[in-house]
Amino acid sequence: MIGGFRLKKYFSIKQGILATAFLKAIDDVTIKIKEGEILGLVGESGSGKTTLGRILVGLLNPTEGDVLFEVDEDTMEKYEEALASNDKDMIEKISKSHSIFKKKGSEMKLLRRKMSIVFQDPYSSLDPRMKILDIIKEPMIATGYMKGKEAEDRVKELLEEVGLSKSFAYRYPHELSGGQRQRVAIARALATDPKFVVLDEPTSALDVSVQAQILNLLKELKRRRKMTMLLITHNIAVVSYMADRVAVMYAGKLMELGDKYQVLKDPRHPYTVALISAVPLPKPFALRNRIILKGDPPSLIYPPRGCVFHPRCPLAFEECGWTANEVKEDLNFLLQSKYYDIFGDQVNIEIKDENSLIIRNANIKDIERIIKDEKEMIRSLKSIESIEEKNGLIEIKLHKFEEPKLYKLENERRVACLLFKKV
Repeated sequence: MIGGFRLKKYFSIKQGILATAFLKAIDDVTIKIKEGEILGLVGESGSGKTTLGRILVGLLNPTEGDVLFEVDEDTMEKYEEALASNDKDMIEKISKSHSIFKKKGSEMKLLRRKMSIVFQDPYSSLDPRMKILDIIKEPMIATGYMKGKEAEDRVKELLEEVGLSKSFAYRYPHELSGGQRQRVAIARALATDPKFVVLDEPTSALDVSVQAQILNLLKELKRRRKMTMLLITHNIAVVSYMADRVAVMYAGKLMELGDKYQVLKDPRHPYTVALISAVPLPKPFALRNRIILKGDPPSLIYPPRGCVFHPRCPLAFEECGWTANEVKEDLNFLLQSKYYDIFGDQVNIEIKDENSLIIRNANIKDIERIIKDEKEMIRSLKSIESIEEKNGLIEIKLHKFEEPKLYKLENERRVACLLFKKV
């Protein structure tokens, strides 16, 4: 098995001359992939899928967290228990034996043989100055897996295994079509007989007819070689065809995780429901209600508090995470635009703290009526817990927000939504 635990990846970004902010590409993600399975990882562009894939094969170091490789289920459970109880001695002991970031020298070379990645774009992932022979041979030489004539013979075997003739070994990438380049990229990924392969959008740059060929090839290679795979894609149809289990990401966090048929046929998280609703159906079955999400994916520099999906979620409720700033912005629109004839220029809204606001120069009855009337359309108003008048000022208090965890449902199903907190 391979497992990434409490993974975070923050990229520093300069803001002005002195200030530095952090883009939270991955934020507290735990994910496990069983031996011999294909885990499909889906989500919008920018959700952190590629970053997670690169961390799992050691191409990026996480800001926090660890990746354990070739670890049995019992050890994985002990590690999770140690994390939960903050048992630093046990964490260090297991990490020393299985962490991919603790490997050095010959151990790292051996690890590099066992892990590989197929990059998204076959046009940029192959060096145009190198022959196909050298491109595929390079990981064998670098890791000490094979060399000389043995490596050249292995390259020709791999080319035939991915459906290309031996003569392709002496061509350059610019002489190949997109589908042929992707086959070469797959052959390179298989060069050292890896146990774990990350497939980062392996068919997104290809024509539909070629996509089918590549997917069939990958499925056959997985069956024949008994490999473990992480399939990163935004194409639900590809996941449906290839994966055993599905994980859904949004804004650097896992939203849902479970068996392929459970997630695709009975999605539970509102974001997963919206994703599945976007998949076109054949005409006789085209009865699915299309869910159009409002707004844009959030800033990963300043992500929403609470549930990162709540600003776009059609089912968001009081505890999902609206801030005093968001409520103030919506109230300003109502009081100073839509209901200007009632309140005029005198009304003033101030933020008292992160969970409360003060309104000056307004009638509490008018405020209560407007909030009641507008609550269904302007969802941030759902976060209002109480409205009180003190010393001529109207104080609005908000519900305390909560960040959802991956709550366990049936079997291995997990959903990060407060709707399932008490299930």
